[in-house]
This record gives sequence, structure tokens and C-alpha cells, in this order.
Amino acid sequence: MGVPQLFGRAVRRTRGLFASLGKEYFQYSGLEFMFWFAAATNSFTTVYLQDIGMDSTKVGMISALNSAVSILAMPLWGALSDKLRSVKKVFIFATLASAVLVPLIPLVSTYRVGPLMLVYLIIPLSCFFRNPTNALVDSWVVQASNRQGLNYGGIRLWGSISFAVMSMGLSAILPILGIKYAFFGFTLVAIPLALVAFFIKDDAQKGKSLPLRELHLGELFKNYYYMAYLIFAVALNIPLNCSYTFMPYLIKAVGADPSLYGVLTGYKALMEIPMLILMVRMRKRFRMPSIIVAAGIFYVLEMTLYSAAGNFTQLFLIETFQGIGGGLFIGISSNYVYRLAPDHLKATAQTINGAMNSIAGIVGNLMGGALIAAVGVKSFYFIAGCLIFAALLLFVLSFPLGQRVLKQPLPEAARRPGSQFSA
Repeated sequence: MGVPQLFGRAVRRTRGLFASLGKEYFQYSGLEFMFWFAAATNSFTTVYLQDIGMDSTKVGMISALNSAVSILAMPLWGALSDKLRSVKKVFIFATLASAVLVPLIPLVSTYRVGPLMLVYLIIPLSCFFRNPTNALVDSWVVQASNRQGLNYGGIRLWGSISFAVMSMGLSAILPILGIKYAFFGFTLVAIPLALVAFFIKDDAQKGKSLPLRELHLGELFKNYYYMAYLIFAVALNIPLNCSYTFMPYLIKAVGADPSLYGVLTGYKALMEIPMLILMVRMRKRFRMPSIIVAAGIFYVLEMTLYSAAGNFTQLFLIETFQGIGGGLFIGISSNYVYRLAPDHLKATAQTINGAMNSIAGIVGNLMGGALIAAVGVKSFYFIAGCLIFAALLLFVLSFPLGQRVLKQPLPEAARRPGSQFSA
């Protein structure tokens, strides 16, 4: 067989593969790609604040304010999505509002209202719209994947690819242009992101808009295993969230340029991809809680190893554990929450989960900033590893407690591998 024939066969097979994936796969993959392309710019907020002279305590305070705003914003946008029976409409609105507010951050950062720097107001205000979009896009894609039989991990990996490309690209150009241009870059990507979302068919639940009182939000808070997961998520994210916030300080402590943070986050995103590709097979072989615990073990290894790192190369290699753990957690956590929540509260369940993570952000960022000032950044990361281990232990013990003490039967999502498997 000649080269033209071989090439023709390869083209036909590739075309057949794309056709088998379906239009919906490419639409939602495009949504994830554009969303995480835009989200990569957020990684440079701490670098920017450090660049304008803020110490770890002040950065922790701003991060805590962001989390406080998110506690209100996430359940609000989630409940609105369930009320309207459409995540798409709320996501587009929040994205466009973010596109207006985020580029204001560097424009007002040097201004004050009396003793208060305006950056303390504009960053949390932008987070009111921007932070919930993460939980909203998760809810939208997870719901669509489960309803349409799509592979969520195969869709979400395009977000990791774009995040890696954008993060590494920004690390190369921002030291030349200036860190503040990360915020303008967000708007440049957020507008086409909203357009991509607009042209995706609204995978809304059928029926008219519901009054909030008919959503019966109390069902979530009476769900033992959902609440146990939320408690675990808070305990996990107290050390995890602030470890991301203060990574530029660790980079500086090992003698490297904090703007290289984008290289680390980009590499981490690349390491998520194999786990997302393998997620279908893993969900058929392992229970969802087991995969969550495995992700946590990689986080523990990452944090404790950071405390011994002596140069940027070592930080880069340690980031492998973060990428593997992150890929496992991304691929399973949103689906686990989806499985635990009743049908009419899927978006609310995801955004309440995000709000609980914001509570963790408040505690973690306030404590983290003060802890770094008191004991140093490397000791802080060792303590973070110990706290993540304690959170994992709490999660594991929640299952025998629920079954044997509270007489709560295991939910289908935790009962056996591949339960209710579709995405």
C-alpha cells in the first residue's frame, strides 16, 4: 500500500473518530478549553500583589475577603441556576460581568479611599462574579455529561491543556510586559468564552422557573453523606487553597523569580491530563471515595516535600504529585457531588460545595499569611501536609460512622465501582 493510500486511511479513521465523539463533545470541550484559558490569568493575582509590595499577611487578608464574598455568591448563583433551570444563562451573565471588573484591578490598585486601598474592594467585587463561574461550569458540564452519556474526564482534559498553555505563555511574556497585563488578558479571553457558551444548546431541565421556596434546599442539609463530604472539603481546602495563594513566596524563598509560578501551574495542568484520560477506567474499577482518598495522598506528599525543596527544579518535580492528585480530584469530585444531590438541586449542590471551599479559604488564607510570617514558608507547607492528612482521615471515618452509628445506608455513588456510571 502506497503513502497516499495510508494517508487516506488515516484521514478516514480520524474523521470517523471525530464523528463518533459527537458534536456535544466538541462543544463542551471548547467550553472547558476557553474557560480554563481565561482562568489561568487568575494564577497571577498573588504575584501582582507581591509585585506592588504587599507582604504575606496583606495578601492573605485579600484572599480571605475573596473567599468571604464567594460564600455569598456561590449559593446565590447556584440557586438562581436551579430556579431558572439553566446554568448557561447565569454562567454567561457572571462571565461578562467579570470581563468588565477584572481589568479594573490594576487600574485602581494605587488609589485609596481614605486609608483603604481600592484594591481591597475591587478584587473581592470581581470575585463575586468570577469565582462562582468555576462551580457553574462544573455543574453545567457534569450535568450535560451525565444526561447525554459523555465522558466528563475526556472533556475536562481540554481545560487542563489550555490552562497549561496559557500559564506557561504568561510566565514567558508577563515579566516583559508587566504582571498587570494578566488582568487585561482575562477580558480578552472571557468575551469569546461567553460567545462559546452562548452557542451551546441550553441543557436545562424541562419545566418552568421555580420559586426558591419550592427548591426545598433543606434536602441537601439532611443528606448525611453530602454534608460529610462538605466537612471534608472544608478541612481539605483550608491548607490546600492557601498553599496555592502563597506559592510565589515559596518560589522566592528558593531563590527563583515568583513570575515562574505560571510554569509550575502549567506543568501541574499537564500532569492532570493522564489522570483525566484514565478516569473512565478508574471509575469502573474503584469506588468514588477511594479515588478521592488517593488524590488526597498525592496532596500530602506534595506539601510535605515542598518543605524540603531547595531550588526551583525541585519545586517543579514535586509539582508532579500536585498534577496527579489534581487530575484525580477534578475527575471525581464534581461527579461525586452530582451523584449525591437530588435532581432539582444539582447546581445548588455544586455551588454550596464551592461556598464551603470559600469558608476554608477565609480560614486558610488568614492563618496562612500569619503562619508564614511566624514560622517561615517551608514550615508552613509541612503543616499544610499534616492538615491534609487529618482531613483524609476524617473523610475515611465518615463512612463507618454513617453506617454503623447513624444507620445511614451508603449512597449508590459510594457503594461499588462504576455505580450509576455514565460520565
